[in-house]
Amino acid sequence: MFDQDRGTISSEERDASPADEHLLKESLLVEPEIRRRPWREFLESTPGRLSVLAVVLVAVALTAGVVTSAVIGARQQRMETLRAHTEPLADAAQNLFSSLSIADAVATSSFIAGAIEPLAVRDRYNQAIGDASNALVTASYGVTSGDVDSLRLLTEMSRHLAVYTDLVATARSNDSAGNPVGVAYLGTASALMQDTILPLAERLYNDQAGAVADTQSHTARLPVTAIVVASAGVVVLTVAHVYVAHRSRRRVNPGLACATVLLVALVVWIVVAGLLSTSASERARIDGAEPLAAVTKARIFAQQARADETLGLLRPGFDPTGSDYTRHTDALTAILNSDASPDAVDVPAINDASAAFEGWRSAHRELQRKLADGDYQGAADVAVGPGSTASTAQFRALDESLEDAIIALRADELDAMRESYRRMAALTVGAVVLAVSAALAVIAGIEPRVSEYH
Repeated sequence: MFDQDRGTISSEERDASPADEHLLKESLLVEPEIRRRPWREFLESTPGRLSVLAVVLVAVALTAGVVTSAVIGARQQRMETLRAHTEPLADAAQNLFSSLSIADAVATSSFIAGAIEPLAVRDRYNQAIGDASNALVTASYGVTSGDVDSLRLLTEMSRHLAVYTDLVATARSNDSAGNPVGVAYLGTASALMQDTILPLAERLYNDQAGAVADTQSHTARLPVTAIVVASAGVVVLTVAHVYVAHRSRRRVNPGLACATVLLVALVVWIVVAGLLSTSASERARIDGAEPLAAVTKARIFAQQARADETLGLLRPGFDPTGSDYTRHTDALTAILNSDASPDAVDVPAINDASAAFEGWRSAHRELQRKLADGDYQGAADVAVGPGSTASTAQFRALDESLEDAIIALRADELDAMRESYRRMAALTVGAVVLAVSAALAVIAGIEPRVSEYH
């Protein structure tokens, strides 16, 4: 039989047994270890800090090179635009104005002379119109598609010039046939030239001359942004060198020292090249653009005064000392005579122009005397006659002298602009080369220090 005493389990024991089976002794419990992230441990270690420092220094060096290259590249691009487009367009505008003025003065001279138009006068008119057409083409090639104002001015001048030449041709035909209406056609043509075409040409010149002056003023300043960024890179590398040398218990870290020297060389290069380039730009402005603008204005004033002189002889009651003539010659005097105005241009290139201007004024005084005596034909001979002392010859000498002065001053300006561009031409690429070399030197300087900890 089943032993009831031995096989019997009390209710207390039956209830407690399952719970006791799942209980762990506290002495057997172990607190789990809190694991830290490997990257964080690495960054807090000395090798990690040196690695981060290397990345930062490489970024600093490359930033200095890229910023310098970008700043100098933008400056060089502006100068290239000035050399290739803006300045040639300004020169074409002044040539256009001069050719148009000469054409108008020559057309008027043929009517003052009367009788049959001399072949030389007709050839000079055709040459002036041809020069004006060439100047229009040159100016059109120099204008960018975004320069809407200049394109509009050139379009209007081309359209009005076609009308002007038709009016002059009609005036000549009527004059050859003996019809007095020819003078009226010539007056209409000259009014179109003086009141519409020439102001458009002068506005085009003023706009482009202003653009030249603005660009030269901008390039006459040091590239401060590049200097500041590169200098900041030198400071950062110097501080980093001191830190690394202290941590490694060495006086000099060759890699970081080399990187610092390379960025110092970059700063010195920027400053020296910048000073030489800005000096050349300033010379282009002071010795070239400014006197060139003044002499160009002088030529414009002279041509306007000549137009006043010749057109007036075709009008009844002409006053040779009229307000327009006097105003233009006074402005011309202020530019050519260095003793007459504080704004005068005093350069050797215009000495011949000053002498020619005195000869033209003498011829004009003779014209005034003959008109005062009632000798219109004698006044016409002085105004458009072939003699060496006549107004035509004297004015041509003045105009050629001013043209020579413009050519000489423009050559000086272009030489200075080329020098300014050349001084910084290599810096755009050189800055990147130095920056990359400095970045490699940083890596070469810190990598051995990191390896020491492995």
